Amino acid sequence: MTFTIRTSQKSKRGNRWAGMLFGLIFFAVGAGFLLLSVIPNLWDATRMQDWVQVPADVVAADLETNHSDDTTTYKVTARFRYAYNGQRYTGNRVGIADGGGDNIGDWHQATYNRLRGQDHARLWVNPADPSESVFDRELRWGLLGFKLIFVIVFGGAGAVVIWFMNRTPKPVPAGLPDWQARAEWMDNRIRSNARATLWFAWGFAIFWNAISSPIPFILPAELAKGNQLAWIALIFPVVGLGLLTWAIRRTLNWRRFSMTLLEMDPFPGAIGGDIGGAVELRLRYNPKNRFRVTLTCNHVYTRRTNDGYETVRDAKWQDEQLAEVQPGRRGTRLRFLFQPPGDLPASSEGDDSWYEWMIQISASLPGADLNRSWEVPVFKDAGRQTARTQIDRREPEAGPLELPDRVVQVRETGSGLEFYYPYLRNPGMALGTLVTGGFFVGFAWLFHAAAGEDGPPGLFLGLFVFAGVLIFILGLYLLGNALHVTASRQGLSVVRKIFGLRFVRHVAVDEITGIEQSIGMQSRQGNRTRAWYRIQVRTHDGRKITAGNGIPGASRVEAIIDRMRRALDLPELSAGDNAETRFGETPASLIPAEAIAGQHRVKRIRLLVNGGGAVLFFAIVFWQFRDVIFRLL
Repeated sequence: MTFTIRTSQKSKRGNRWAGMLFGLIFFAVGAGFLLLSVIPNLWDATRMQDWVQVPADVVAADLETNHSDDTTTYKVTARFRYAYNGQRYTGNRVGIADGGGDNIGDWHQATYNRLRGQDHARLWVNPADPSESVFDRELRWGLLGFKLIFVIVFGGAGAVVIWFMNRTPKPVPAGLPDWQARAEWMDNRIRSNARATLWFAWGFAIFWNAISSPIPFILPAELAKGNQLAWIALIFPVVGLGLLTWAIRRTLNWRRFSMTLLEMDPFPGAIGGDIGGAVELRLRYNPKNRFRVTLTCNHVYTRRTNDGYETVRDAKWQDEQLAEVQPGRRGTRLRFLFQPPGDLPASSEGDDSWYEWMIQISASLPGADLNRSWEVPVFKDAGRQTARTQIDRREPEAGPLELPDRVVQVRETGSGLEFYYPYLRNPGMALGTLVTGGFFVGFAWLFHAAAGEDGPPGLFLGLFVFAGVLIFILGLYLLGNALHVTASRQGLSVVRKIFGLRFVRHVAVDEITGIEQSIGMQSRQGNRTRAWYRIQVRTHDGRKITAGNGIPGASRVEAIIDRMRRALDLPELSAGDNAETRFGETPASLIPAEAIAGQHRVKRIRLLVNGGGAVLFFAIVFWQFRDVIFRLL
């Protein structure tokens, strides 16, 4: 059974015309700025280099100031009289971009100060047409950059939307099964997302740098006026440099590996059967290279945010292994084979919610690293399949990944089987969380220090600091916690150490109702998801005791659970038994009624606390910014 939601042809046509109209409006705005402002300014700056300078009388000079609710704009005006080749002329052009007022830098104020109280000045005059003159022929780069924002952002976005709405999808013959009904899956030569990522990297880098391009020109003037808060704006060009670096690295990666095609074997992948395939790389064969293959089942859905909608990927299952490395037609051939459980959802399509299966292959290589992803078809109704060509495990490095000591250390002792999850199990996530929390706190402090009493309300900054402190504490916990689990026929002993502090829990074997696995933490980057599993032991009274966490890969978790179950002398139950499924889901009939009632009470209390906290947060924000909100309404 597949979960397929297809948009009607009428709806698609309506969306296409709406998208075209949206794109045309944006493109017209960008093209208007380019043709009516940017190009004329550049042309004037070029041809004015041949003009000659003559003395002139300043008849009048004024600085027009326009105040609005949240900004002030300036416009300098002047009138000049001058003579050229015995003829007298009148001019009123002060600068190249001599149009409306603006507040980009302090050009208007500075130019007015140069003219104020002066009887004489020097103008640049066009020898070919002496009636044409200008007081300042220098190009205002800050204003030009501001205009280019509209050209690139609006015009570029409109052009992309128009192209996207007019592209012709690859035709798909009628009558094909679901796993061939999508053009990218039709011939079992599945392209990676490398090209799309490359275009996105350059598009986002250009977009971001276009928005932040005026900042280097505006910042010196703002600092000269004593606006220390302007230092915060440097974050944007710094991020822009990072995005450019990312785009360049993606380009080098594309030049090295080019298009990478994945051929599935079997096709399609089967839930409860095999999901395998091969990839040909344009890379010299080296049997010592190690390629990590990750298979992920994601639930993808859209949710509403303050800025619109965002797409969220929630991993439901993930496993990892090392690919078998073989000589290939293009240099290196990678092969892999997974066997997922049978109770996972199939590939599907949808407008707001769907499921996808992603293959990711990564490797650290000299030069440019490999990091490619493919969305592959995986279906339940494909039948239980076995790969036509089984993976030959001739390479000892290929196959399932062993548990590294930094994740868990397992040893037999006199008291039973010990599982030790050491400190710094996931240093990358821990350090990333610490940096995020520190950034929240540091940004609030910098904002307060630079803005002083004119900054936002202290309560708002306090909430910002509070969130940053909570995130920082979570990072400290991820860095400084260790877990020591001992399993024996007498029961389970769990010792949690947090920076040396010990928290001990014991449970007897006859109190255990099951062992389950679930995804405890996730990190997301684009369409890639990284998941870490946790192991929890359930008891008769409804408790869940964590017996492992921070474990990457479902097969690793299953191996740990299997050893733990044997150490506890628990029966190994099949998927058809009623006590536990593959994921450790215990039927409600086996859980005492008082435990179920207690769980429901805890859920209701948690829901009330979360809801009350959200209401309180928005109420505080509304109260602090009520004047602004009412003014906008």
